[in-house]
Amino acid sequence: MRKTHWLICLLALFLAFSVRGFQAGASRISITPQKPLPLAGYGARLGKLSKGILDPVYVRALVLDDGKSKIALVSADILLILADLKKEVEEKVKDLRLDGILLGATHTHSGPGGYSDIFIVELAVLGGYKPWYREFLVSQICRAIREAEENLKPARFGSIIGKAPGFNINRRDPEGPTDPALGVIKITDLSETPIAYIINYTAHPTCLSDRNMKISGDWVGMLEREIEEKSPPAVALFFNGALGDQAPNCGALEKPLACMNRIGRGIAEKVSELISQIQTTEQVNLKLIDRYVPMPSAQVRKGCWGILKPAMKKWSKKLIREKAEFMLLKINDTLIYASPAELAVEVGLHLKAQHPQKKVLVFAHCNDWQGYLLTPDEYEKGGYEACMSLYGKDFEPYFEKVYLKLGNSLP
Repeated sequence: MRKTHWLICLLALFLAFSVRGFQAGASRISITPQKPLPLAGYGARLGKLSKGILDPVYVRALVLDDGKSKIALVSADILLILADLKKEVEEKVKDLRLDGILLGATHTHSGPGGYSDIFIVELAVLGGYKPWYREFLVSQICRAIREAEENLKPARFGSIIGKAPGFNINRRDPEGPTDPALGVIKITDLSETPIAYIINYTAHPTCLSDRNMKISGDWVGMLEREIEEKSPPAVALFFNGALGDQAPNCGALEKPLACMNRIGRGIAEKVSELISQIQTTEQVNLKLIDRYVPMPSAQVRKGCWGILKPAMKKWSKKLIREKAEFMLLKINDTLIYASPAELAVEVGLHLKAQHPQKKVLVFAHCNDWQGYLLTPDEYEKGGYEACMSLYGKDFEPYFEKVYLKLGNSLP
C-alpha cells in the first residue's frame, strides 16, 4: 500500500510539472541615483555631476518560463552594458538557474554614469567611476530579476510588428534609410490582465542635449511611463533597435523637452493601438541560442584620431574581445536578435530580411558594447561611427554570417 501511495505522489508531481505551461513574471525597480554623479552619453559634459532629476530611471525585468527554458529579459535606463557588468549580474543570480539573461540598455544619453572603471569609457561617455553607484546598479538589476522570478504565474503571449514613421531620421545622411518598424510583445495572465510589454523601436534617446544636466530616460522614459500608466500593472520593457545612425526626428526650432515629450507620447499612442490588435495564446515555446563567438582582429580605421591613434589603441584594449556573446531568442513565431554591437540601420534591416516569415525584432546594446557596426560601404565613408568601429569594415559581413548560422539552427 505504501509503495502505491508513493507512486501516486510521484505521478501527481510529474503531472503538475508537465502541465504547468507557460509562465511569466515582471518587476520594475528604480535605479535613480540618490546623490549627484556624472551623466552618461556625451563626452562634452566633461564628467560634470548631475543637477537633479528630470524623470526617474528604472531597471525592468521579465522572466519567461515554458517548463523547458527559463529566461530573463532585462531593460535598464542607462547608456550601455559592458561584459563585466553582465557577468557580475549573472554570478549574483546564478542560484535562480536561469538558462540565459538578455541584459539591455535603452541607451539614454541623460542617464546615470559612473558605473565602469575602464578609463576610455570613463573619459568618453560615463564620467569618473563611482563604486557606490556600480554596487547600487548591480544590486537593483539583480533585485528586479529576483522579483520577476518570484512573480511568475501562468501567462499568455502575443506579438505584432507595426510601423511608427516620422519619429526617426538618419543622422549620417538625411536622405538615408530609416526603420519605422515598431515591435510589441504582449504578456498577460490567463485573464488577459497585462503583466508586461516588450517594445522595440529604433532611434537614439538624444532629444536632450549635452546641456541637460538632469537625470532622464529621454523620450524612451516618457514612452515607458505612458504605457505603464495606461495599462497597469504592466511593466514596459524597451529595447532599442539598430540605432547606430538613427536620431530622433526633432524639429530645427523644437525645444529639447518638447521633442522628448512629443516622440515619447507619439510612439506610446502607436504602441497602444498595436496592443489592442494582439491575439495571445497559452501555447508558448521558448528557444534560446546563446553563443560566445570568436571575434575578428581589432582595427582602428585609417584617418581616425590623428596623433591620438596610438593612445586609442592602448586605451581601448579592455573593450576588445577575443569572443563576444551573440544571442538569439525565439518565442513562437517571434525572433529576437540581441546584439552586443551598436548596429547601423542597414545591418538591422539585413537581419530582419533573413527570416521574412517571422516577426523579427533587433535589439542593440545587449550584454556588452562592441563598438559601432556599419556596412563596408558606410565604413569606407568614414565619420564618427566608423572611427568608433572596433573591428574594421569586414566585421559586418562576418556578424551577419554568424547570426544567419544561428538562425538556421533553430527548429
